[in-house]
Amino acid sequence: MRILVLQFAPTTRGRVVPRFDPQLGTLCSLLVERGHEVTLCGLARFDLDKLKIALARGLPQLVYADLSPVCVDAARRTLEYIEHHEYTPVVAGGALPNVDPGASLSLPGVQAAALGEPDASLVTYLERMKDPAIRQVVQGIWLRDERGLAQPDLPPLVEDLDSLPLPDRDVFGAPTAEPVRAIEMAIGRGCPQGCKYCLNPTLSRLCTGRGTWVRRRSPEALGDELRELRTRYPELAKIRFRDHSLALNAEWLADFLEVYRSAAGPAFRCHLRANAASEPIVKSLATAGCRFVDVDVISGSDFVRNESLGMETSEEQIRNLFDWLRSAGIETRAVAYAGAPYESEAALEETRRLLHELKPTYADVRAYYPFPGTAARELCRDQGWLHSRGEEQYHDDRCGIDMPACRPALVDNFIRRLRSELPTAAHEPWWRRWSLASRGALGQVFQKRRP
Repeated sequence: MRILVLQFAPTTRGRVVPRFDPQLGTLCSLLVERGHEVTLCGLARFDLDKLKIALARGLPQLVYADLSPVCVDAARRTLEYIEHHEYTPVVAGGALPNVDPGASLSLPGVQAAALGEPDASLVTYLERMKDPAIRQVVQGIWLRDERGLAQPDLPPLVEDLDSLPLPDRDVFGAPTAEPVRAIEMAIGRGCPQGCKYCLNPTLSRLCTGRGTWVRRRSPEALGDELRELRTRYPELAKIRFRDHSLALNAEWLADFLEVYRSAAGPAFRCHLRANAASEPIVKSLATAGCRFVDVDVISGSDFVRNESLGMETSEEQIRNLFDWLRSAGIETRAVAYAGAPYESEAALEETRRLLHELKPTYADVRAYYPFPGTAARELCRDQGWLHSRGEEQYHDDRCGIDMPACRPALVDNFIRRLRSELPTAAHEPWWRRWSLASRGALGQVFQKRRP
């Protein structure tokens, strides 16, 4: 079967589309293994010209829409065109079906929505599509047709991640003459933290009873992938580990760093949680080649950081982590939000003070947007704070809530001021381009993957 994958993802803060996503890459590998031809196209907004090119090159028999909850408008307009002009069946997957399956099934042309992790459910469903006369009830696949709505339970989680194929990287970006020097890797799935601005707690509850939520690949499997990548990309000089849970299991981390050193891994970038870090962990990361760390500072206000957004992280823990990283010679990026629930001018000034005192290598100050499916989103909705422009605020990098005590214009002015005072992400060219998707020309449809 010829499958066109439409990756709906935002391009806020300079991100590219399509961009490497480990779970989507693994799904593409599984589909190719089973004889499907896969073509991928990335869309942040409705782009008819790009869509027509993708349809002409892929000649799809089925469209798989990987949906971000902040790209619903782009998905609706895109799928409406496909429904009216191509008559190609559409299956929805990604984050949106997990937080709002009804909204996914109501999109034009969508006949099924994949909930949970699609490794088993979606592959099985596509195999059963070969006989359309059969009512295709598959765990994790919600269906709506003239016979009603089928809502089967989710399938068990894949606990042995080593059993899955490596993610297909080529599908995200066309090869170029420029050597590949930086890539992203994932060490596992799931996160044990309960941050209210993140989707992970929602997804964890959705998968309750389906198996272990936080899973990591074995250090040996990661070492094998690293050696393969170094063979494939001789110029590889930097790796970014995407997972927020990389250093949350000290025993696993020690084993992994030993494997990483033995595999001669290049300099790497990772994420550290201030409430779960220690000086020995920082030293071990530096010894293994860590040169850059992302830290979620989120806010200088304890109330906003911990009560509104559920970080469970003290200012002392944040300060300690930055001191340890500085002593180890590791560069840092401090991520902070402005305009979060219960923000005030005083709270904004606390954030400004803390960032100046921490002296990160780079400060990434973002306008807060309440991501659909999160606890913070529910709070903002209940309080009547959601911005009338909806997801357009996210795409424009503007505040997504409108509180009387902290209006969006105030937040915008604060962000402009702080970005002028601190080195920002725009000044970090060494670590700027990570995804293989950035190797291709933006706006193009990328290569077809055949079995």
